[in-house]
Amino acid sequence: MDLNKLIKPKSIAIIGASEKDGFGGDCTRNLFKFSDNLDRVYLVNPRRDTVFGHKCYKSVTDIDDTVDLCVICTPKSTVIPLLKETAAKGCGGAVVFASGYGETGLEGKKLERELIETANQLGIAIMGPNCAGFANFIDKVFSFAFLVEERDRTGNIGFISQSGQVVLAGLDLPTMGFSYVISSGNSCNVKVEDYLMFLVDDPDTKVIAAYLEGITQPEKLVEALRKAARMKKPIIVLKTGKSQKSRQIAASHTGSLSGSDQVVRMLMHRYGVIEAEDLEDLCGKATAFSWLRELPQGNRTVFMNVSGGEAGVTADLVDQFQIPLAEYSPETRKCLSGLLPDYGSINNPFDMTAGIGYNTPLLVKALQAISKDPGVDMIAMCYTITPEIFDATISHMVDAVRIVCEAGNNKPIVWINFIEHTRHQESAFILKRSGVPLLATGHYAFRSLKAIQTYALSQIEDLPVSLPEQKHPDDSRVLSEYDSLCFLEINGVPIPPCEMTNTLENTLRAGNKLGYPLSCKVNSADIQHKSDVGGVKLNIKNPEELADAYQTIMANVAEKCPQAKVDGVLLKPMIKQGVEIIVGVNNDPQFGLTVLAGMGGVFVELFKDVQMANAPLTFRQAKEMIQKLQAFPLLNGYRGRKPCDIGALVDLVVKIGEMAALHKDRIKELDLNPVIVTDDGVAIADALLVQYIPS
Repeated sequence: MDLNKLIKPKSIAIIGASEKDGFGGDCTRNLFKFSDNLDRVYLVNPRRDTVFGHKCYKSVTDIDDTVDLCVICTPKSTVIPLLKETAAKGCGGAVVFASGYGETGLEGKKLERELIETANQLGIAIMGPNCAGFANFIDKVFSFAFLVEERDRTGNIGFISQSGQVVLAGLDLPTMGFSYVISSGNSCNVKVEDYLMFLVDDPDTKVIAAYLEGITQPEKLVEALRKAARMKKPIIVLKTGKSQKSRQIAASHTGSLSGSDQVVRMLMHRYGVIEAEDLEDLCGKATAFSWLRELPQGNRTVFMNVSGGEAGVTADLVDQFQIPLAEYSPETRKCLSGLLPDYGSINNPFDMTAGIGYNTPLLVKALQAISKDPGVDMIAMCYTITPEIFDATISHMVDAVRIVCEAGNNKPIVWINFIEHTRHQESAFILKRSGVPLLATGHYAFRSLKAIQTYALSQIEDLPVSLPEQKHPDDSRVLSEYDSLCFLEINGVPIPPCEMTNTLENTLRAGNKLGYPLSCKVNSADIQHKSDVGGVKLNIKNPEELADAYQTIMANVAEKCPQAKVDGVLLKPMIKQGVEIIVGVNNDPQFGLTVLAGMGGVFVELFKDVQMANAPLTFRQAKEMIQKLQAFPLLNGYRGRKPCDIGALVDLVVKIGEMAALHKDRIKELDLNPVIVTDDGVAIADALLVQYIPS
């Protein structure tokens, strides 16, 4: 659906315009306050002749003009009739503030379905219902329901939120400048993903910030994220849904489901989306990317302080956030040593002392020398800018940064504060104009710095994820271990030698063929926890032990699982000891297949040390998964042990991802636990496959 009439309208009708507090009055005030041109803004209220001295029409039909956008400030009972009226005037977009729709229950959901059907029939793109509207700072269209301070907020951040209050929080920040802010509310026929794609395509938007509660269009989300990744347009997302409580709030707040939260986060990571921890983090990171003129070429950073104490604080934060410290070249050291007083020393973090910090020309020379150093990718100025300037150091440092940036050819510079304050606005303006992000304090500042560097160095492998093509059936069936292994083998996944037998004679013959020592396990789709029913015997050394194992297993199962359908037993040569890993697949109803890898065996539930990624995966993506495991040192030669064949494990994870993508509407779950990883390969010790049963 075309969003231009909704977000970039040429003519606007405010229906329910008034001078009272509330949607009708506040939206009208905002439009008058922030719009450059009111020639095609029409006020509609059957009870008023004028509003704030402007003519008021009794009905939309009385307007002698086409109407691109109608802003409906009236109760929900009036919305559908008004849409039909405005459609006759050429309306293509509508903002609906009214609540009481899908967020309230079954009756509200019914009303929202009626609203969607009507809007779709009329060809009207709706923002809302239950929203706060939007502001288009590029064309100066301010259709927002909450009053804000009158000042210019024009910038390059596109801000989407399913909460109007979150948008208001961003608008209240003096550091943020916007191309558009959009409060999507319930997103009835224009979804969050549609707005995201609009901002990805928008040339006036440099960075996108989004507050998300739920996703309803996975395909469009993937399309937008992939496109932004190819364009290298940063997207910063604050997504709720980590906790059960936040998922419940999302359902009641906007009527959206948070969906499979972890799967959405994996998808965002795959395409380089920057996650925010909270609102402060979201706004801080978005502002940093907005102000920064160009991304750094690397992450080797010089931190410039004016005191040893603050340098020490900086050093601890550097260590905590694992920011690589740049090593000065001999030429840079020589230059800096000539600028420092006798009591100074050249380190990183660099305590400039008052000798440089209070001297603009010297600081300019220091910054230029550091910028020229090929071993430096970025510079961080570390000093607190206060609301008023009483300490001249601030002026000297800000002025030096300005001079260096105006001269050009400098490495990217950021400014880190130590204490939270309202910042001296003139200094902030100088830094913004110089392309130097004014970061927050402590952890928030370093999160932003880390995000910039990680994003700058990220390499996106544009392998499309495998999304469901149809609704999955409700019914599924569990395959036995043998059938699960056969499915893997048919699909190119290497499995260990094995034989399934159902008589003692065949079991002994298979044992001689496979060779001892062996494992012997009951093979039944009805018995998933084989050890619990005495269905497993390990390290069988000869035919006599095998005969005893076969008879014992069959007797145990007959006694403890009399209803189970038993195919026989599964024989496999014992696998040599190694590191136990789990590799698995899960099929999400919205986002399809995810591949899991983690510490396996009996430790799966205890440590929950797992990493996941959307299927299919590249070799690099699978390797990154494995390297992120807390158990990775066990694979990499811990305490003098032989390193495991990590390449073979990565290959297995890639093959499982490929197989899962090939059968994305057939596989429901897959558990390979454990997979034994040794110095000469991997071996699947157990397998469990769950398949959908077609309707």
